[in-house]
Amino acid sequence: MLLLLLPIRQAVSQEPAAPAPVPAQGQEQPPTFARQVEAVTVDVVVVDKKGNPVTGLTKGDFTLLDEGQPQTLLNFDVVTVEEQQAVQANAPRIRIATNTAPRLPGRTFVVVFDNLNLTPLNAQRAKSAVLALLEKGLRPGDRVMLAATAGGAWWTATMPEGRADLIALLKGLDGRRFIPSGYDRMADFEAMRIYQYSDPQMARRVQERFERYGVKSNVKDQRQIETEDIAIRNRIDPVVDNKAAETYLASRTRNRSTYGAIERVMKPLADTRDRKAVLLVSEGFVYDPAEPGYKRVVEAARRANAALYFIDTRGLSELAPFYSVEFGERIDEKNVLAAIADISQEAGGSESLARDTGGFSVTKSNELEPGILRIATESRSYYLLGYSPGAIPRDGRFRKLEVRVKRSGVTVRARRGYYAPTDLPEPASAAGPKGTDPQIQYGLDAPTPLDGIALRMTTYVLDPTTLGRARVLLAADADISAVEFVPAEGKLLGTLDTLAVAARRENSEAFRNDQKVDLERKPGAFKGPSWYTMVREFELPAGGYQAKLVVRDAKSKRLGTVVYEFAVPPLDKLRLSSPILTDEVQAPPGGSPSAVLLARRSFSAAKPFYCRFDVYGASVDPATLMPRVAAGHVLRRVGGATVSQSRPTEILPTSIGGVSRLLQIPIAGLTPGDYELEIVARDERAGVETRTVEPFTITGY
Repeated sequence: MLLLLLPIRQAVSQEPAAPAPVPAQGQEQPPTFARQVEAVTVDVVVVDKKGNPVTGLTKGDFTLLDEGQPQTLLNFDVVTVEEQQAVQANAPRIRIATNTAPRLPGRTFVVVFDNLNLTPLNAQRAKSAVLALLEKGLRPGDRVMLAATAGGAWWTATMPEGRADLIALLKGLDGRRFIPSGYDRMADFEAMRIYQYSDPQMARRVQERFERYGVKSNVKDQRQIETEDIAIRNRIDPVVDNKAAETYLASRTRNRSTYGAIERVMKPLADTRDRKAVLLVSEGFVYDPAEPGYKRVVEAARRANAALYFIDTRGLSELAPFYSVEFGERIDEKNVLAAIADISQEAGGSESLARDTGGFSVTKSNELEPGILRIATESRSYYLLGYSPGAIPRDGRFRKLEVRVKRSGVTVRARRGYYAPTDLPEPASAAGPKGTDPQIQYGLDAPTPLDGIALRMTTYVLDPTTLGRARVLLAADADISAVEFVPAEGKLLGTLDTLAVAARRENSEAFRNDQKVDLERKPGAFKGPSWYTMVREFELPAGGYQAKLVVRDAKSKRLGTVVYEFAVPPLDKLRLSSPILTDEVQAPPGGSPSAVLLARRSFSAAKPFYCRFDVYGASVDPATLMPRVAAGHVLRRVGGATVSQSRPTEILPTSIGGVSRLLQIPIAGLTPGDYELEIVARDERAGVETRTVEPFTITGY
């Protein structure tokens, strides 16, 4: 759901900003889009000879042609993305993430690291190119998602504070494609031409190469073939045919995963009004007309107004290694040009995607940094042209677009067209992990928060468990005033579908927790936000994490997402648990009071204020087999004076050696504003200490 829309988007786009599944006969259907093209919006980038955006153009400077026919521009807008103020390095750490905080329009970059189509060597070049973007091409406020086609964690961050996390994740990525070393290896383009089109000329050329390398053939020698009828001449050697099938099917599997990953990141981009650029960092893949994923990606890019850029990590392409004399006799001179042409087609599909979506390709260069920085530069200013194509045939054909500008010496970049609607069933969209609901997966893939349901979330890193892991609780509040309840026997019933994922930065490992929440309340209207608290538990090893929560109203299909970053510290050292700040405690009969976990950090000065924490990793006294830990606190205004403090005093351990403390800290009479609570714990035996600072807000009475 969009909070705000640009004027051009409001006037031009008649399609939903995000998929909205419609239930049929009690079953959930995958997200779908309207198939009728009532309006088209085209992002246009105009740059000068140095690659800098050209500004100051007016509506009259543009001509837009659909299938060669000039169109009347119904809407025109100029978008300039201003640089936002950088977050201060010493700013207080945010302990609560929400999906309702306002955000100025900016730029969203999605980097698709195509490790399925990257060899280990070229994966290093790919990482260098992405590193250049992160360190030199981005500005404060830019949002970046790093996604790998082989799966694992998809990490989203805002610049510049998220740069270190993205770089750490990037270092853990590698190339998953290994080129066969046998004499009978075949290029993907060769395999596609032979397998899909039974191309006899291509098959003969591959067969000749195989024979030079000593691969046995099942077809007569070339002189005999040339003297026989055409049916014999066009027959494909079974050895070549089988190898083509093996190579083609393997490449198709890789490429479908890549198309699927691109489509998954493209679709949710429709929910943001940012300038959107998808960077495919890859060795590329062939253009295969039989592959439906190509059309789906182009259509997803159109709906999202997003451009795709292809960063070819192969550098200056040479003749494939299997044409080298080290594998056999030198290739015939007459076939050299044909072989070079075939090799150039190995990235034809990725290059075409860039052209058709309004981006460009950075190819045939060993220096990728200038090209990737040019992508960032030209995203600073662009134009939006809106028009209605009117009644067009519902034939599903690709309709060509062309944008012209009345200005010499400039380069115009816009997507090359769109697919007309069709009455045929749409092919199945790319799926996420097996068993995941498509709309839930849609929310998980979105690089920006979705606010159909208001959410706030935090995490608590607590006690160690088995196998060197820590128990982590994800606490979240959902505003159920947006949930559609159904009357039943004098009550109102509702259901929330939830998915919580914790992605580990160091190795892209993802931990998932799916749950359905049944709600029940009394009849009556909500007078304001009504927060429902949910807790999800994980066991996680030490490392940096990004938690994402997706919440959907099962009835209305409203969707909310929120992202929160946290760390699990090393578990073999003295450490504090995440302090629980709360104004609610539970005191069971005959038991000790316990703090109630909250997903908020604002507290009324009129209520008691508590802090609960545990200390782990303290050394044990050999005589008593118990730790000796002292702890104290300091309460201060953020950037101001100390309000109260307590000197460290020893904490009496439990019978099993547990060390915990529940503090009640007076806040009555304090001026509303931002505060921070510092907890200090000291291992008296080892002489070491640890501390943590928790920011929070005090509100009025």
